[in-house]
Formats: sequence, structure tokens, C-alpha cells
Amino acid sequence: MKSGVKIKAFTLTEISVVIVISAIVAGLAFSVLNIVQRNMQTIGANYEYQEQIQGLEVALTIDFNDFTSVKWNPVENQLIMSSPINQRVYLFTNDSISTEINTFDVRIKEKVFYFEGKSVNSGDIDAVKLIFDNTREAHRVFVSKHNDPTIHF
Repeated sequence: MKSGVKIKAFTLTEISVVIVISAIVAGLAFSVLNIVQRNMQTIGANYEYQEQIQGLEVALTIDFNDFTSVKWNPVENQLIMSSPINQRVYLFTNDSISTEINTFDVRIKEKVFYFEGKSVNSGDIDAVKLIFDNTREAHRVFVSKHNDPTIHF
């Protein structure tokens, strides 16, 4: 080789700087990816919770209108719906509402029962309002039924 000829190349310092910058960018990318994954899991859990609430609302609406009698038993924490040929019981626990068909994984913050427009604590009811934990105030369920005129006889 001739002396005095320079070979074009990167120095060790320049390569080290590029590696450090690349490591920082990769670390930031993984951090952002982790945040996105956590947000997606939260969105999925919220969606599942709202789906449980909607499923409960549909089931209550169908049962309120299929059964002729609806009673609230506060001692057993049971909503008992019955007709001459069938019965369905909704059992309210701390973290779910269940029937023999379904279990709805919802936490009730407040439940109010009504009969003919007045709030009642037990016995015959014709409407229920449920407010759930971990939801906005707008997410509540109100289900009612038309009373059979024979209840007054």
C-alpha cells in the first residue's frame, strides 16, 4: 500500500454513537408498544363489561315481559319471576347476577325496585333500575313491564 492513502471508513466512536442511538430508539419503541398493549387490554375489558351489562338488560327485558309476576326478595337477594308454568330466579351477589341459564359478571352499585311508579324494598315489582360500578353514570339499566289489570283484584 501506498503511504498517505486514506481509506474511507467509520471510526469506532461514530459506530458506538449509532449503536447507542439505535438502542434508545428501540427502547422507546418497546415502551410505546407496551403502553398500546395495556390500552388495548383495558379497552377489551371495558368492552366485555359493557357486553355483560347489555346481555343482562336483554335477559331482564325478555323475562320481565314473559313472566306474569315479578317479586324482589331482599333477604335472599333474589329477583323471582314466575308464571303458572315456569319460574326464573336472578340471584344478586357482590360481583355477579346469575340465573340457571346465565351468569353476568357485573358489580351493582345501586339497585332500585318499583311497583306502580313507587320505590319498594320487597314484594311485587314492575320495574328495576340498576347502576353499575366501574361505569359512567349514563350506563344504567332500567327495565319495566306493563302490569296485568288483575293485580288489583
